[in-house]
Amino acid sequence: MDKCLLLCLILFSSYSSVSAHYYPSKSTLASSVNKNTILPIFTFTLNTNEEYFIHIAGPYLVRSCNDGLPRPIIPCGSSTCALTRRVSPHQCPPPQNTIINGRCACQATAFEPFQRLCNSNQYTYGDFSMSSLNPRSPSFTFNNVKYLCIPKPFLVDFPPGVLGLAGLAPTALATWNQLTPPRLGLEKKFALCLPSDTNKGAIFFGGGPYKLGNTDARSMLTYTQLIKNPRRLNNYFLGLKGISVNGKKILLAQNAFDFDGKGDGGVTLSSVIPFTTLRSDIYKVFTKAFSKATSDIPRVNITAPLEFCFKSTEHFQVPRIDLKFADGKVWKVVTANSMKKISDDVACLAFLNGGDAAAQAVVIGMHQMENTLLEFDVGRSAFGFSCSLGLVSASCGDFQTKP
Repeated sequence: MDKCLLLCLILFSSYSSVSAHYYPSKSTLASSVNKNTILPIFTFTLNTNEEYFIHIAGPYLVRSCNDGLPRPIIPCGSSTCALTRRVSPHQCPPPQNTIINGRCACQATAFEPFQRLCNSNQYTYGDFSMSSLNPRSPSFTFNNVKYLCIPKPFLVDFPPGVLGLAGLAPTALATWNQLTPPRLGLEKKFALCLPSDTNKGAIFFGGGPYKLGNTDARSMLTYTQLIKNPRRLNNYFLGLKGISVNGKKILLAQNAFDFDGKGDGGVTLSSVIPFTTLRSDIYKVFTKAFSKATSDIPRVNITAPLEFCFKSTEHFQVPRIDLKFADGKVWKVVTANSMKKISDDVACLAFLNGGDAAAQAVVIGMHQMENTLLEFDVGRSAFGFSCSLGLVSASCGDFQTKP
């Protein structure tokens, strides 16, 4: 049996026999996650029926509001307004405050990653609710949640029903941080499981348990450290030190994954980019090793933008790809996450060439994160990841997201 599968099965079963006896009555917030078929985005629910796009690198909550109604003013000189400046998207110019009814009102900027547009508007606050796993309090309403009020044209390409963007960056104004107040006993963390198909996924704010069948899936998590990049405050970075294909480490420059003096480089995660993207120097060595390891699998014509496509069968498998971190922990990327099924008989390597001038060395994309439980423990600066749930005949849709 493959060591990856064996370890996952051991961890998956370790809590099963006791899980029913120790679930605490805490108020973990939870929602199902939907994979959109129009744009490559995942959404979850706030306020009972409003869908919000999950943006791991978004600094704050953004809501479409084109009704012309007046909204509460956050003063320009407030600490909250100062925070918005600190985490304003680096792709956009600084916002200019405005006067509303004789008062200086804070303005903030959002970056729409698909059209790559910047838009500034009033930063305000209001009430938001989210469902809970606590049967005695199945929903919580939070007052004075800060958000950026953006006119609808800014979100014109968003699918019907998607009202805004839930920023989940490691910032004070991020959605997860505002919805995990200490009074509820919630931890400063969130977890998500992105579905690989039309089934539901799951998102949790405030810590576990993450009930997967009769198991608390926290037992499946391996943790590595999150590292800080003072020039990119809105991203989560991982201390990647090596990549292996079929158990063999590929030969890269010693500093291939390091930050440079401008804050570029490093390894981050994205819920916007469909496939993991590697800077050219890394991509060329990686694909050469992968090509060698799969030399016995028939090739077929490429399917742009993917460059390495193979003839696949019902039980198609390719060599495993391992991402090794500085602390020795290993994220094992199996076939379901390394390959993109194009048709019944074609599958392509789901990694892209980011070019010589890529801002980051590696950006781990959505396909590699699908059907895997990921926990962002911001309070401890730790990142937890499970094995692919398919290895234990489970999926993201099996998580409990209702009391």
